[in-house]
Amino acid sequence: MEYHNPPIQKTHWAYALALFFVRSGVTRFHRIRGSVGAGHFPHADTPMILVSNHQNGMMDPLVNVTIVNGRQIHWLTRADVFRHPVIRACLFAFNQMPIFRVRDRVDDAKVRNERIFKICVERLKIGATIGLFPEGNHHGQKTLRTMRRGVSDMLSMGLANDPEFSRLQLIPVGLDYEQYDRFQRRLRYRIGPPIPYTDLFDSVTKQITASALLERIEKSIDDLMVNVQPEEHYEILYPFIRAMRMTELESDAWLLGQKTIRQFKAFSSEAIKTIAEAHANLVDKEVLEHARPEDIGLKTEDRRLGKWWLWPLAPLALVGGLPSLPLAWWIGFEANKRVKDICFVSTFKVSAGMFLFPLFWMLQSVAAGFLIGNDLWSGAAFFGWYAFNIIGSRISGFWYGHFLDWKGAQQARKIWNQPEPAKAWKQYIDTVLNLLR
Repeated sequence: MEYHNPPIQKTHWAYALALFFVRSGVTRFHRIRGSVGAGHFPHADTPMILVSNHQNGMMDPLVNVTIVNGRQIHWLTRADVFRHPVIRACLFAFNQMPIFRVRDRVDDAKVRNERIFKICVERLKIGATIGLFPEGNHHGQKTLRTMRRGVSDMLSMGLANDPEFSRLQLIPVGLDYEQYDRFQRRLRYRIGPPIPYTDLFDSVTKQITASALLERIEKSIDDLMVNVQPEEHYEILYPFIRAMRMTELESDAWLLGQKTIRQFKAFSSEAIKTIAEAHANLVDKEVLEHARPEDIGLKTEDRRLGKWWLWPLAPLALVGGLPSLPLAWWIGFEANKRVKDICFVSTFKVSAGMFLFPLFWMLQSVAAGFLIGNDLWSGAAFFGWYAFNIIGSRISGFWYGHFLDWKGAQQARKIWNQPEPAKAWKQYIDTVLNLLR
């Protein structure tokens, strides 16, 4: 495979242009509940490595790009996609750099990756931000997997060549999706304090103690995300965690929820067996097929209350979203047909939507101006219709998110009002709660 040398750059105009569309797509698709700990980001001129959990395919980088204001993030991307010169030029413009994997079957992959790391270090020296997923690849479950040493090698290389490199900040982030493949489900982004690393650098060997650094990174990311362990029992534990509504929790409530989840690691085999039996009863009564655990909650009092303005606002939401509905339907149809891995559903929808919707609205606006005919009023019709679509689609998406809450509340009410499903759910929740006491 041919090797391609990325340029040394901190920013690129094409990235800045694309960022407008990326932010629009991400914030329209996800209902972002907040960015917790943004004060931990250093000054924009300070070099930074962002380390994050990785669950949702290419959407995770897009979310990071959206939340980190005032910076362009540089990413390492699998090398095989850089082959075509046009695609390669675009990727370089978006601050992407090739990384070679074992599956690429390149004899000198290690040498090539060392060259890429040197380029990363040179970019960091001029104040760039590198985004890394220490787990190595995405995984569709809310679990944190074994860390890989790439970040350690990069830091060692930087410190060995330039003592000033120590001004770099290693910042952990945690992505918490309520239901990452679905439109207008909640997303919470948490940023932690800088991870210290200079004390782990050996001036003789010119290396950072990788195991110690990865342990710090793992702990820091774990503090910022929902980490369901033991992973082999994920399926039977996850409904309870979903019912906890972790994506909606803040400060003390979030910390208490994390403390609860971490107790799962201490469950005995007998305890796991008891939970498995209660979960099997849930499946038998088809509870999870008719309502989401987030909507059911841990107890009947957790049922969501509908917003008083939901139905009065419905006509406005309908009018505002109607012009975008045909394209939204088509993107959803294509996603269902083409995307086999659930971790790339939202990636497909957002990537297609953030470019196609502006084009679709522009075509509608041209048609509106043409129908008006008059030169003066046709221009007003063009810009007016385009602005209407931008604002109207936002209102429609906002309304739809709250409609989903209302719909979920109705589904949850049916579960609680039916004796057998309610009994099965309560038995499952009580089984876990009793083991936690």
